[in-house]
Amino acid sequence: MRTQLWAAAVVGIVVLAAAALEIYRSRRARRRAVGVTAAPAIDPYIVYFTGESCTTCRTHQEPALARLDGVRIDKVDAVADRTLADRFHVYTLPTTVVMAADGRAVHINYGYAPAQKLERQLAEARGTSLGAVATA
Repeated sequence: MRTQLWAAAVVGIVVLAAAALEIYRSRRARRRAVGVTAAPAIDPYIVYFTGESCTTCRTHQEPALARLDGVRIDKVDAVADRTLADRFHVYTLPTTVVMAADGRAVHINYGYAPAQKLERQLAEARGTSLGAVATA
């Protein structure tokens, strides 16, 4: 019985260490990727990383992106374009990157990002508040 408790404790410590390492790597990747630049555009836009087998992409992310009227969305297959996916440290699908008009990555969302969150991030990339966008 005592050996089983020790084994369970060791497994728990290993799992916690692995989770902490993954959180650290994700935060570090996000910090490093924000500020990456691409070609300038007229307005802020979204780079949307997806994959052929990504169910969440089809059932949640794509309907959320469809609600963003008039926003340029560059859809990227993360498996086929691994170079670009690596540039933004994409290890989770879906991933959305809100790009400023000058080509800087302003926000990176690893996993599903609802339309309201993306609208807020786009407004920030434009340099306006969401309230100013709603009244305009």
